This record gives sequence, structure tokens and C-alpha cells, in this order.
Amino acid sequence: MDYTNYLSILYDYEKKDVGSEEKSILFKVINSVDLSAQIGSYLKLRDKNPIGDSSAMSRLLGLKLLSEKKGLILRGTRKYQLTSTGLFYVLTETRTYPPSLLKKYSDDPILQALLYQYFEVDSISSSTGRFFSLITQYLRQCCRITLNWLEDTQNSNEEHKNKLMNHLLFELELNAKLLALRILIMYSDSNILSNTPKSESGDSDVAYYELESNMKETLAKDNKFIELLNQTNADFKNGLKEFTNSN
Repeated sequence: MDYTNYLSILYDYEKKDVGSEEKSILFKVINSVDLSAQIGSYLKLRDKNPIGDSSAMSRLLGLKLLSEKKGLILRGTRKYQLTSTGLFYVLTETRTYPPSLLKKYSDDPILQALLYQYFEVDSISSSTGRFFSLITQYLRQCCRITLNWLEDTQNSNEEHKNKLMNHLLFELELNAKLLALRILIMYSDSNILSNTPKSESGDSDVAYYELESNMKETLAKDNKFIELLNQTNADFKNGLKEFTNSN
């Protein structure tokens, strides 16, 4: 379990005070709304972007939550994307976002550490609503744990901060293993069936059952997830052995 790049990016992160207008812009970015200027002729469009020149956009750029990419089709159009710290902010503060966000930023060190060292991109892209809800809860919890560590160590010296980092790493690894257990229990055949909605006739919704069963098959073929399960299983067996042998 490697969190090296994740911690190096967030080592000096401070909680952001983001207003409603800035949040509106972030919402558009995470939902892939094109923020490029789309008014006037080509000549008028060059080097103009009312959204990019706004105080809210300037503040997001200043906070390093967004970065700007120049458009390649017409000179002067502007494209925006989340930075790594911007992605961390979204995962921490936003309860709902589209699955496409996790695919779009799959190469970002934040998601590489928290998510894609444990799952293949295709598994996350194939998420059912039920599975995706588990993933978003897990990511938010990881970011909250990290934010708490950052706040606790804000006025600490480097030595104390690094000591507390070991506790943070333990909590992040534990959170990943708890996610594995939740998935394992939730996707037992009996639990898939018991959580399948009933039709008006009282029978289980076959389409829903098949959807979740397919999700289970996808996860069963995910080598990264299977490795996480094996690590979790080994820790569980060792812990159980220690407890039972202590009596």
C-alpha cells in the first residue's frame, strides 16, 4: 500500500474557504460542462473568457483548485480542470458526483493512491449505483481522515508531524480493508437477493439482481481488488488467531 505521492501533494494542504459562486463553477467542472467562451466571432473570441476573468474563477485558480488549459481549436479559448488539490477538495466536500469524474482523473496521484491501487479503472467505470455509493463514501472518509491529520498537525514541527503520519497511514490502510469487507459482505449471493427490490407481484426484480451479479463478476476478475481481499483476509486470520490463542 503506497501513499507516497498522495502525502507529498497534500503535506502542506490547508482547508479551503470556497463560496457559493466558486462551488457553482466547480460543480460545472466536475460535471464536464464546457466553460470555454462561446460568444461572438473568432476575432471576438480570441483571448476573451468572461467566466475565466471573473473573480470567482480567479479565486479558484489562486487557491490552486483549478488549472487552466488553453484550447487547441481556437486560439484564446480556455479549458479548466481540477488540480490534485482541487480533486481532494471535491472528494472531501462533495457527496455526489458522476462516475465519469473518477475515470477522467484516474491518473491523478490522489485517485491512484486511494482508489486505483485497489481497483482497475474498468471496475470503477462499470459501477452500479449501489457499488458507486460505497466508493464515494470510502473516498470521502479517506479525505476526511487526511484533513483531520492536516488540521491536527498544522502548528506542529516536522518531527511531530511525521510521527503522526504513521497513524494516518494506518487509518488509510484500515479504511481500504474495511471497504473490501463491506464489498465482500454486500455482494454475497444472499445479500444481493435480500437487497433486490420487489416487483408489484412480490417477486424479485430480475434485472436488478443480474446487474449486481454482473458487478460481482467484474470485481471477481479484478486482480487489484483480489489482492486487497487477500491482504485483508490474511490480517483477519492473524488477528483472529492472536485473539483465540490468548484465552
